[in-house]
Amino acid sequence: MTLLLGILLIPGCSEAPQLPVDEQALSPIDCSRQEVYGIWIETDCLEGYRGEPFSGIKTTGQPEGFFSATQYHQGKRHGFSFSANGSRILSHAWYHQGVREGEQLDYHAQSQRPKRQAIYRGGETQAVALFNEQGIIERYQRLEGDEILESITYEQGRPWTHLFYHDGEQRERLRRYFPDGSLASDALFRKKDLKRLSEITFYASGKVKTRYTYDRAANLAAQQTYWSNGRLQSEQQYGFDPLIVRHGEQRSYCQSTGALEKLAHYQMGSEQGRFEWYHCNGRLMNAKHYRQGVMVDTRVDTLDESGHLVKRELFDGKGKRLETFYFNQAGEQVYHERL
Repeated sequence: MTLLLGILLIPGCSEAPQLPVDEQALSPIDCSRQEVYGIWIETDCLEGYRGEPFSGIKTTGQPEGFFSATQYHQGKRHGFSFSANGSRILSHAWYHQGVREGEQLDYHAQSQRPKRQAIYRGGETQAVALFNEQGIIERYQRLEGDEILESITYEQGRPWTHLFYHDGEQRERLRRYFPDGSLASDALFRKKDLKRLSEITFYASGKVKTRYTYDRAANLAAQQTYWSNGRLQSEQQYGFDPLIVRHGEQRSYCQSTGALEKLAHYQMGSEQGRFEWYHCNGRLMNAKHYRQGVMVDTRVDTLDESGHLVKRELFDGKGKRLETFYFNQAGEQVYHERL
């Protein structure tokens, strides 16, 4: 308290030291009258002392209890201001010609750690940060007038949601964390329709689990997934009709060898083209052809890892299975099923 009051008593350039004056000795002067909801009120009043605009330090209360002090120049707050309760500081701020300017800090009464930090310019709030009792940040906002340009919420001091503008478009970034604090996912959305623009997720080990990107110009998306051992698990392509659907080539891979396991093709959500399945040693298992979501093959053979025929299926060319034949390692038919 003594230190803060000492700061207020420091004279400005070529000015005599300012001595404190209790608020009871001051009175409003030179007010403007303004009509609000049909009632005339006085606004923009200057602080006066003995009939003249006040220059000095206005104090409220007593240092042993609640106490505040603010510098004034020509009736307007100008300079440093603080409030305290006994030895505990509650807030401090700066003013310039009657409006807030620069940093204002409010404190938790018990811990004396920052509770709220605000930055002002010309009386307008530029940014606000909120902190918990331990002094860990919980929220941040950047403003322009009444509009929030950027907003971040935090979980245990880590960014959780981040709302901001990019190229005139409002976006939202959403992060998730593992219990140890390491990043679990980081996703970016277009705020107006929640379209996902990008996302990356991780295993607890820190290795990438999925990676998603959106191509705005083509209105297409792609995603890669990874096994926990770091090998590529799948590659998927998507279109929007208007919701997201499989579109284009789709690939999946074996965890043990990284070899191609499945190849598929889609046309806006419908199977279209050749589908192939492979064993992890690279040998073809079977293949099917689709046209507008319907399998058009009349015969599909399934081979084992050595390339031997183990199953033959007959279809009607419209996706309906008619018969199935099963074979042993010697190529002999061991079972027949007719539907």
